[in-house]
Amino acid sequence: MRLLRQLPTRSRRTLAGLAGLLLTAAAAVLAVPTNAAAAALDVTYTGPDSAAYRAPTRLSADVTLGDAGHAGATVTFRVGSASCTTTSGADGSASCTLSPADKPGYYGVSVRAESDAGRVGTFSTFRIEKAATTLAYTGTKHIANDEPARLAASLKDGAGQVVENRTVNFTLGAGTGQQNCDAATSDTGTASCTVPKVDQPLNQDGTVPVSAAFAGDDYYLSSSDSATVLLQYATGRSYGAFADVDLLLFPVTLPPQPDTGAVRTARATVTRPPCSVEIDTLGLNLDAVCAEVTTALAPGSSVARTTVESARIGLPGLPVIELSGVEAVSTSTCQKAEGKTALTLKVAGRQIDVPDVPNAEIDLGVARLVVNEQIPVADADHGSRRPAAHCRPRP
Repeated sequence: MRLLRQLPTRSRRTLAGLAGLLLTAAAAVLAVPTNAAAAALDVTYTGPDSAAYRAPTRLSADVTLGDAGHAGATVTFRVGSASCTTTSGADGSASCTLSPADKPGYYGVSVRAESDAGRVGTFSTFRIEKAATTLAYTGTKHIANDEPARLAASLKDGAGQVVENRTVNFTLGAGTGQQNCDAATSDTGTASCTVPKVDQPLNQDGTVPVSAAFAGDDYYLSSSDSATVLLQYATGRSYGAFADVDLLLFPVTLPPQPDTGAVRTARATVTRPPCSVEIDTLGLNLDAVCAEVTTALAPGSSVARTTVESARIGLPGLPVIELSGVEAVSTSTCQKAEGKTALTLKVAGRQIDVPDVPNAEIDLGVARLVVNEQIPVADADHGSRRPAAHCRPRP
């Protein structure tokens, strides 16, 4: 027979109480709820990965809190030494504009977002590139040999901003005849310099090429521009005698002589063919006939001169016309053209007073004698041909 050990009644009650206490405590622990993880603040860069030096560039980012856009965060963008700050909108987006101010190269873009939810940042690759430039010639459009010429140009970047303190090289002419000068751009982006004394050849069009060039540097790309300027030149012609009279049974033809031919030059010249000692043809007799054209520079001018010691015109149906001491001078500049004629005129042995006015006419009955005739020259700013005396049949 097995004997059971009996615990005292008090001891059993105590164990039962401890067991109930432990179960109650465990139940209490199991009843405490688990806390949810806090939402995280984040920022993501969404802007470009490059921009030109000094070019206004819009940078952007998205700010989130957990899975939703976060409004009201202060967002700061920085590229090198340039920065801008903005506030995120209702959807968490943020953007602002800055102009890269550092030497072109790799810098990266940093973005920082701050709000009551905390502070976060991110970093992305970013390159500052050289800025494109445009150069526009703005200097003189007219030049003259032996006179100064002001050449000028305006330099701007790709964003239309003026570019200061950059050297522009100017070239007037082409080939071995080039003339050069350099100038730095001012705070308005304009560079100008002066060629002190123009020395350019005259071409068929009377034009000279001019160019401006910026070579570029560590910050800017190169650019250039070209234009065409007009070269002042003079024209003229002088001849001593000319006749083309179509009288019935008595035609008289005398080609211009002596004749300088058409003079066209941008330089100081003297064109003087040999004088005609005597011209004797049917109805015409002239002694010591000379012609010349002289051009000068600074200021430009053209002077055509004709002299005749004496002339006798005896044509059927006309009274004898005698001239002596004839001098006809035509002077043309870029401002005006003027002329004068000096002579002694006799018609049928009687001396005639010649008015000192252009295109003076003397009635010979069947013809008119025109003295100091002025004929405008086509395609010239100012100029005229000036025969001393010209006999025309009366219409």
